[in-house]
Amino acid sequence: MTAGACTAGAPPTGTRTEYEEGIDLDQTKLNGGAPSGDGGINSIDPSKLIRDPANNCAPVYPWNFVRTNTIFGVIHAAGGYTAWSDKHPAYSSVSGPGNGGNLDDYYSPEINSIPVGLPGIKGCDPLPDQTAVAASNAWTDSFQNIRCYDTLKVNAILNQISGKTHDGRPAQVPDIFGMNFQAVSVGQKLIETSVGQTGGYTDGEGRPTSALLKEIQFVDSAIGEVVDLLEENGLLRSTLLVISAKHGQSPIDPNRFFPIPGHSGANGQAPSSIVASLLPDSEVNQIGPTEDDISLLWLTDSDQTSNAVSLLEKNATQAGIGEIFTGPAISQLFNLPGLPPNGDPRTPDIIITSNVGVVYTGSTKKLAEHGGFAHDDINVMMLLSNPRFRHETVSSPVETTRVAPTILKALGLDPNSLQSVRLEHTQVLPEIRFR
Repeated sequence: MTAGACTAGAPPTGTRTEYEEGIDLDQTKLNGGAPSGDGGINSIDPSKLIRDPANNCAPVYPWNFVRTNTIFGVIHAAGGYTAWSDKHPAYSSVSGPGNGGNLDDYYSPEINSIPVGLPGIKGCDPLPDQTAVAASNAWTDSFQNIRCYDTLKVNAILNQISGKTHDGRPAQVPDIFGMNFQAVSVGQKLIETSVGQTGGYTDGEGRPTSALLKEIQFVDSAIGEVVDLLEENGLLRSTLLVISAKHGQSPIDPNRFFPIPGHSGANGQAPSSIVASLLPDSEVNQIGPTEDDISLLWLTDSDQTSNAVSLLEKNATQAGIGEIFTGPAISQLFNLPGLPPNGDPRTPDIIITSNVGVVYTGSTKKLAEHGGFAHDDINVMMLLSNPRFRHETVSSPVETTRVAPTILKALGLDPNSLQSVRLEHTQVLPEIRFR
């Protein structure tokens, strides 16, 4: 992939964006192809980034694609030391607007790289699942190998608790640090034919399969290691632990899974196929459809929205369509689609929610997906822990957006330092008593 054409000073017309493995120097490598070291932001290839015509066509790095500041930016500006570990170099976007320096220690082994043995990781050199180490594989193709991958980030956290950088150089203990686990996500949706295992759940009540249970047990053990080391280093009482997820997977009930077009291509048509004539025909300098258990469509011409909706409504059954959102219906949650000054090109022209269990895929490797508004997608666990807390279950509905201002308050910083908190009037989590 290369960046699309850009003319300095030209009015914005919209372009395809890519902020995942596609902007790596070499996504086949665990370090993203960085010239040295384990990657991080040094793995980002600026020639693959979109350009800003208002800034002399300068590349737009992930952190500057974000429109509002983040907790890492607020804490860093207050003199704090920040760290994070995630699955793509592109996810350095959590740093927030600036020069990319709001994260003092960022570690991002590329999850979609070719799996390789990991020296120093017990049981992972060679990798335990040799059926999923081909050039066509990624770490997410194996229940076992994904645990080795996550262990890299767990070890980074353990180093940081011990007053080191993620790779073991002397440093201060971060004021904020954390990581993204992938094992449970893989456990929830992978079908690994090569070893005869299927993940996910056994029924609609959420009983995990044996494959998923092992992933949950791995994460539980890893979190235990973190807690033990915090206590050993005298840091547990001064640390707020937050365990949550950015999404679930849909459907939980395996009997409701209905892939479109399906493994044999016979289950119907995805919305993007139905309106293909109204979509951009190239991925270069264009926005294309995004489909999992939702369909997000950007049209070549927004004036064709009503025609596209008509086609979709006529074929709603074969596309497993639940609801279609356009125009003012979209504005209840997002900015209106279109170009400035009245619209926002990041908003799709059409948002389609699928029927329960419908996932737009032809893959034989998955039995669930995420990205939409399904109940199973947006209902996730949330646990806050500190030795000074009294055990309590809060049953009132909360949103994960409330985690960020809660962290700032725990650190003695003003939650209103976050622009999004001021814009959306986000509150800290209830029943948390700060001393």
